[in-house]
Amino acid sequence: MCILFSRANEKSMAESAPADYIFKIVLTGDSGVGKSNLLSRFTRNDFSLESRSTIGVEFSTKEVQVDGKTIKVQIWDTGKLILFFY
Repeated sequence: MCILFSRANEKSMAESAPADYIFKIVLTGDSGVGKSNLLSRFTRNDFSLESRSTIGVEFSTKEVQVDGKTIKVQIWDTGKLILFFY
């Protein structure tokens, strides 16, 4: 798992209400270990025992309030066949 953190600014959040912080999380790992269900449970409060393998990448966001601050969490769920070419 990779977590990137940045302070939000008005220009990057033009499409929605401004957030105080943005966390960008990339879920990686072996196939069938529950990455998609982790994303689904956190963002939609949903869990399925019959979920299918992710093909490509799934993306979801959620805003949470912590100590009066708005935190936007962007989570990327990678599929089992993601390859990076240089």
